[in-house]
Amino acid sequence: MRTSHAARDLEASDGAGPARRRAVLLAVAVAVPSALVLLGATPAWTLFALPMALAVPLAGPAGLAGASVVAAIMCALASGREGADGRAMTVGLLAFAAAGVAVGAGHRAQERAAARIADQSLVDRLTGVHNYAFFADALPRECRRAERYGLPLSLILLDLDRFKAFNDRHGHDAGNRLLAAVGEAIRRSSRASDIAARFGGEEFALIVPGPAEEALEAAERIRAAVAELRVLVAGGETAGTTISAGVADFGNGEGDRGDRMLDQADKALYHSKASGRDRVSLFAPEHRWAAAS
Repeated sequence: MRTSHAARDLEASDGAGPARRRAVLLAVAVAVPSALVLLGATPAWTLFALPMALAVPLAGPAGLAGASVVAAIMCALASGREGADGRAMTVGLLAFAAAGVAVGAGHRAQERAAARIADQSLVDRLTGVHNYAFFADALPRECRRAERYGLPLSLILLDLDRFKAFNDRHGHDAGNRLLAAVGEAIRRSSRASDIAARFGGEEFALIVPGPAEEALEAAERIRAAVAELRVLVAGGETAGTTISAGVADFGNGEGDRGDRMLDQADKALYHSKASGRDRVSLFAPEHRWAAAS
């Protein structure tokens, strides 16, 4: 599943604060034994075991490398003092570094496993696009980003035409195969920066970090791709359907978190349905009356 550049940027900015705090914590944990060793407390070198063991979870491989270098310098300074055992210090530092690598490897494995579980919980298993829970978080987040940086943002709502009739005629298994094929078509037809989601039932959404013109192009690519789809149905035959789309853009800059854009895209989608289906419509003020009738 592709993740949008916008989402990755936001995740990176959201994680910058905690990452800095962890780096500061590691720096303090290294500074304490370093200060003690410099002040003459040679036995304090053993305290480097803790920051080196926790370096990777706190600051990654670079943190372990930095902690190891500082510990090695401090132990080199202390090893020349009377009563210091340089060999024991060397063996101890190597053991601390090995422990740090082992703890780090386990931490990274747990992080990867947690990331896989998180990804799976946010993806619709049938269609392969994000699920509604992800969309509900992503839309206001992308709106905040668009407002903060003055960037264009658009939304596409898509709905399969006459899907109930397709299910009634060919069965739910064929309907599920069609939904899965549509999800794949949406992924193929969208950009890496777009956020595709199953909005509900046979309805999909695509958040497009760009102006309405780009969203219209994306919606048309999806419409054309779905029109060509055929899935296997009973009797060894194939069947397909079409899809309608509505497009709206974010432009009010008044603290809207997507509700207005979602409502307008829905009205544009209704207009596409009312105008004959298998088409893409951009929201226009007159769609308010069409949607209300």
